[in-house]
Amino acid sequence: MPLVLTEFHIGVDDTDSRLGGCTTYTAAVLFQELVSEGFKPLDFPWLVRLNPNIPWKTRGNGALSLHFTVEEEQLEDVKKVAIATVERTTDLTQRATDPAMVFLKGRAPNPLREFSSRALHDVLSVNEARQTAESARSEVHLLKGSRGLVGALASVGADFDHDHTFEIIAYRTPENIGTKRRVNYDSVRQMDALFRGLTFNNIDPETGRVLICPHGPDPVLLGIRGKDPASVTGGLNHLEINEPIERVMIFRTNQGTDAHLNYHTRIQALRPHQSAVITGDVSDSPRIVRGGHVIFRIHDETGSVDCAAYHATGSVRDTSLQLSPGDSVAVSGGIRPQPLRELTLNVEKLEVTRLVDKVRLENPTCSNCGTRCESMGRDQGFRCRKCKARLPRTSRVEKLEPRKIRVGVYLPPPRAHRHLTKPASRYGIDHPNSPKTDDTIDQTLVSLVSIPIVS
Repeated sequence: MPLVLTEFHIGVDDTDSRLGGCTTYTAAVLFQELVSEGFKPLDFPWLVRLNPNIPWKTRGNGALSLHFTVEEEQLEDVKKVAIATVERTTDLTQRATDPAMVFLKGRAPNPLREFSSRALHDVLSVNEARQTAESARSEVHLLKGSRGLVGALASVGADFDHDHTFEIIAYRTPENIGTKRRVNYDSVRQMDALFRGLTFNNIDPETGRVLICPHGPDPVLLGIRGKDPASVTGGLNHLEINEPIERVMIFRTNQGTDAHLNYHTRIQALRPHQSAVITGDVSDSPRIVRGGHVIFRIHDETGSVDCAAYHATGSVRDTSLQLSPGDSVAVSGGIRPQPLRELTLNVEKLEVTRLVDKVRLENPTCSNCGTRCESMGRDQGFRCRKCKARLPRTSRVEKLEPRKIRVGVYLPPPRAHRHLTKPASRYGIDHPNSPKTDDTIDQTLVSLVSIPIVS
């Protein structure tokens, strides 16, 4: 009988905790193990960042999915390897760790793709995830609780047919986890200059801070993000790394795409912890609050909401301070609940779409000698300081005040970016960066499936 091949998708989420672990590491181990056993990948592993405003997330709220071509009779073997790998790479004693796996045979149906799209900007329940999994005829496997099911399911149905990027991640050997990462920062700066336009968010340009190395007790040594597998691999090869590397993996991802900021809604429809884009007019003058943060209020035909531009957002905060009542803006960010059911939008991106004329009233100049007049007191008119001529109080003149900001898009500096934030260098890019071809995947994986490497 001829072999029957099928697409097989594995979704994984929540194998990490605030004290360690990493779901990307679990996915890397599983991917390399399946490839080494002869299973053929359809694509690189997917690193899918979901709504970053979920309050119970750990770090970047990333979920992972793997995509293979598998013989029907080998499906159960693949599932066993997946379950064993997740169990081996997860610390189930951590209270908030709820690992989940989803197995799907065949292409993701539309209800699953819609669920995945909503998971980028909304808060989805476990019950809704269960219903979607059932309608998609996917199999669910939970190791403990069920919270990880939402991410695992959403990662399988993600849409990477449009804009996407890549990240290469190098992982640490177990004995070094929790110690300072030994990466030469000068080599990172040199790599950033050499691969500018091909990679992004390696260095914060204002402070010189290196952004590719995390600081927590997880197994990630560093991650380089860029436009294609060749660029991120080249970037890694130019670094001076002074500690062993356990393994390396390249992920196709939605990082750096603003995928979470595609939900345009009205102010009245905002809900806590969503990611949203709202448009409206500035209601009153911005104010500075403790910490140097700027608060401004905007309104549309359905209501009004406070917007908070935090000090760390740099030009976003500075621009917000220069807004005037009547200016039109589009504000993107996360919805934070406040006491008394009030909501605040934490600004991640600010687009100024229209600026009103800002007019100030000035004392008139003397018609006799041209000297600026002074006020004689409230409602008493003006007097020339030089020739003593007098003018009525109605003679104040309107003067157009130059605006310090312009129409356009304002972004925070890279050090304040979330994983999904689209950097300025990627604006104008809205198409796939590289095709999903077997040749591209196979050629890149030749150097990766032989990992683990300990150098």
